[in-house]
Amino acid sequence: MRATSEHDGIILCGTDAIPTVGTGHRHGNSHRLQLVDPDSYDDYATADEPFQLPYRSRSDQPSLFDETEADELRNDQQGQLHNGTTAGLTPTRYIKGGDRQAVAAAVQAVRDLDPQQTILTLPLDQQWLREPDDRDYLVTQLADLPHIKALALGAARNPLAAKGAVAGLRQLVGSLQRVAVIRTDLAGLDAYAYGALFTALGMQTAMRHVRKPGSGGPTGPRRYRYTTMVLHPQLMDYFRADTLRELYGKLPEPLCHCTVCAGRSLIRFDHNLRDQEEANRHNIATWLPWAEDLQQTAAGSDRRSVWQQLCHDARNAHQDLREEISNPGALETPRWLRVWAGDPD
Repeated sequence: MRATSEHDGIILCGTDAIPTVGTGHRHGNSHRLQLVDPDSYDDYATADEPFQLPYRSRSDQPSLFDETEADELRNDQQGQLHNGTTAGLTPTRYIKGGDRQAVAAAVQAVRDLDPQQTILTLPLDQQWLREPDDRDYLVTQLADLPHIKALALGAARNPLAAKGAVAGLRQLVGSLQRVAVIRTDLAGLDAYAYGALFTALGMQTAMRHVRKPGSGGPTGPRRYRYTTMVLHPQLMDYFRADTLRELYGKLPEPLCHCTVCAGRSLIRFDHNLRDQEEANRHNIATWLPWAEDLQQTAAGSDRRSVWQQLCHDARNAHQDLREEISNPGALETPRWLRVWAGDPD
C-alpha cells in the first residue's frame, strides 16, 4: 500500500517471485510497485556478512572472479531490476537485538547504491522496539541515509505482543524519512497512519512477520494439513477457522459483507486448501477498505484519528462479544489493538 491508489503494488515471496514479477512486467504491469521479498532471514547478520549473497552462502571461498561483497550486492540488485522489479530489496540477514555492528555494516554497504533503485531491508528482532537506546541508535544510523528503509519485524509470534513494542515501532516510523514496514499484518496500517511511506501486509500467516533463525514454526502436533486464518472485520484480528466456530457456539452466525463473502457467515471456513485460499481473499477484501480510508485522509493527525477510531470500535466489539459468549476468557483483546485504540500500554 502506498500513499495513492495509482501506486498500489505487491511484494512477492518464494522461489517463483522473480519469474512472476518478470511475467507481470512483460504483460504491461510495470506501472505498479513490484518488489521481491529477499527471504534472507534464515541466518543472523554479522558485521562481516550482513547480507545473504548467493556465492558467499555456498562456499567459504572467494566468489567468482574475486568479486567483493559490494560487487555481489550490486549484482543482486541489478538482477532484481533486470527481472522487472521497481527497486531491489537488499537480502539482509536477520538482525539480532542490539547487534549494532551488523546494522552499521548493512547501512554502510548500501550508501554507494542508487537510492532510487535500492531499498535497505532491515529484518529486526522485536528487541529493537523495546530498548530505547537501541532505537536511538537505529535512528542515528539511518537518519541521513537517502534510501527507503524497509523494516521487517521478527519474533517467535507477533512482534507487537510485548509491552512497549507498539510505541517503539511508532517512534521509529515517526523519526525517520522514507521508511516502510513490510512482511507484516494490520501493524502495517498503524505504521502507515503514523508516517510510513508504504506497507506490505502478508497474505499467509508466515508472511506477516519474520521468524528468528532456528526458531522453526509452531511446536506440537498439527491437527490440520492447512491452517485457515480469518480476519474478523468487527474485531480487527485474525482467528483460526475452528476458533471462530467455538467462540460463537450457539450465538447467531457472524455475517460478513466484504466483496468476497457477500453476506455469508464467517464460520463457514474450514482447514483445507480451498477455504484457506478463499479466506485469504476475504482477509484482503476486509482490510483493503481500511487502507483506502487512510490513503484518502490527510497525513498527520487526521489520518491517525481515522485509524484510532477504527481500532476503538474494534476494542469495544471485543468487549461486547465477551459479554455474549459462554466462556468470556476465550476472547482476549490483543495488547496491540488496545494500544492502537488509545489505551495505555
